[in-house]
Amino acid sequence: MNRLIKTALLALAAAFVLTGCLGSDGHGHDESERSARIARGFYQEVIVDRNLARFDAYVGSSYLQHATGYADGVQPLRDELTAHAASSNQVQILRVVAEGPYAALHSLWTIGTQQVLYVDVWRIENGKLVEHWDQFQNVPATAANGNTMHAGPDADPRAPQDPERNRARALAVLRVFDNLADLSPVQDFVSEAYIQHNPTVADGKQAFLQMLAGLRDAGYRSRTRVAKTIAYGDMVLVHSQVVDTSVPNDPGTGAMDLFRFDAQGRIVEHWDVLESMTGTSLNTNDPFSYPG
Repeated sequence: MNRLIKTALLALAAAFVLTGCLGSDGHGHDESERSARIARGFYQEVIVDRNLARFDAYVGSSYLQHATGYADGVQPLRDELTAHAASSNQVQILRVVAEGPYAALHSLWTIGTQQVLYVDVWRIENGKLVEHWDQFQNVPATAANGNTMHAGPDADPRAPQDPERNRARALAVLRVFDNLADLSPVQDFVSEAYIQHNPTVADGKQAFLQMLAGLRDAGYRSRTRVAKTIAYGDMVLVHSQVVDTSVPNDPGTGAMDLFRFDAQGRIVEHWDVLESMTGTSLNTNDPFSYPG
């Protein structure tokens, strides 16, 4: 074989292997998998199983807190989990997504007779949880579709997906809320067999389009600040702040939207957790600010 051709083929093969092993931000798949394991391990052992002896194995010596209901630092987290260990709360891990040093965990809490959904996001450094964000939502008694807010599969990290395509499409669909004159991203990127877990919207793409048209006709206007995206296997998580521009000084809604994609890059399932923000916090950190 001609030496130049052979060299070019070897370079192409090396580039292909590198692209397959690295995420869009240069993080390896192995790092994402480690982050997912750490987040799941912490939740299972310390929160679900209530084994506080494992706390230090997962939490770093410093802990930067963005969730508004908690003070900064390691000790407030330890105190909160110690109080939870004495409660009758039941906790179920639903699904985990991760990208590089970030991992997000979707969970269902049963607190007395009330069900509450959480999405927690952590930044991981040297194998420990060092920074945290979350949003939560109480589950309503009724829904416009036949699905619960939590049912459905976990992420498939080995799914043959294009994470950048999926990320771009998830963002395009969410940005429709800020530009209701153009519903084409929903037309183009959402499957007809769309499974909807938001309790206010019926199943299917057409029901989604009808809901958006209703918002448009009602004069709804919003401004979305995307804080973080995590693309992992067949799922994409988008953490954002959504402000109703018709409401003066609106602190917004904290939104965690999770989309599942099929092999053709169509959105086939959606979950969300929507928290009305109050503008107050027990810490001084922006709930929508991420490093970099």
